[in-house]
Amino acid sequence: DLRWALRRGVDLIALSFVRDAKDIVRVHEIMDEEGRRLPVIAKIEKPQAVDALHEIIDAFDGIMVARGDLGVELPLEQVPIVQKRAIELARRWAKPVIVATQVLESMIDSPRPTRAEASDCANAVLDGADAVMLSGETSVGKYPIETIETMARIIEATESQAL
Repeated sequence: DLRWALRRGVDLIALSFVRDAKDIVRVHEIMDEEGRRLPVIAKIEKPQAVDALHEIIDAFDGIMVARGDLGVELPLEQVPIVQKRAIELARRWAKPVIVATQVLESMIDSPRPTRAEASDCANAVLDGADAVMLSGETSVGKYPIETIETMARIIEATESQAL
């Protein structure tokens, strides 16, 4: 609940299942009622959000490409294209963009990621993502510390040797 979060001092809101830019209106109304305006990140998870990406990026403070839900809603082959397009548009608007979900998924059960996962993480950085977010890998995974250390190494190596 947004009011609960605002009253407990959170510093950022990620709004799930955004469909269009108008979804921010009610969030801002509640924030104004509570006397606290915070940055709001639009989670891009629905085809409608993909269609309204320009307007959403313009209206929100940043976006999160939530690939798990997006991959359920769109054909699998479209998810990487949407991710790259979203990153590029967010960069044009100088808005932060987060790439999330299944980044190092195999590390839920394995101490090492697949090569494809390492490349996926590095490519998100090379494309210009401001953040790459873990979820199941650290919340329920057997190797949360190793996962964070691995991701940090991939990101540091990518940023230091970026093309």
